[in-house]
Amino acid sequence: MTTNVFATAIQLGWSAKPQYKDGELYIDFHRKTLSGVPFSFTAKMKDGKIGNLVKEIESFVDAIDPEICAEEWMIKSGAVAPSRLRQAVSDMDAIRTDAWLLACMLAEADG
Repeated sequence: MTTNVFATAIQLGWSAKPQYKDGELYIDFHRKTLSGVPFSFTAKMKDGKIGNLVKEIESFVDAIDPEICAEEWMIKSGAVAPSRLRQAVSDMDAIRTDAWLLACMLAEADG
């Protein structure tokens, strides 16, 4: 079942690595943003069910506010140029879309 998760992630441009914590499976998803900045998030696959993983990814997607994420990144990185903010917002918006597509494809693969 998890093989479908990794194959789907790869198909959509993500790399995915399993990680076990306290007997639970977590999957770390990684990719680069449109401007080449590494990005990752982790989602729990409760009870080994893809449906639960999809819910976790959807929750992550719902929580992303591209402008807030971009501003936080700029504060941490020290980047202050307005063009950098626009690019960072665009990057986070694309990541949000890419994660949503991942959730949709996983839900479809789960049947």
